[in-house]
Amino acid sequence: MAQPGGHLQLRALRNDVGRIQAGRFFVVIVPGSGTGELAGITGTGGIAIDPDGTHRIWFDYDLDQ
Repeated sequence: MAQPGGHLQLRALRNDVGRIQAGRFFVVIVPGSGTGELAGITGTGGIAIDPDGTHRIWFDYDLDQ
């Protein structure tokens, strides 16, 4: 039995001076990469690692369905 869902591709972003910031990582969903139930998805996200080692993850997305 097929599982519902889909796939998408993420791409790392650099900050505006061309370097990835220490302790921060940014991603964007590659346009048109969503399949199945994720077709039409757009968005961004990232991870920040605080000095105490706490990891904060966020993901903002929109499903245009």
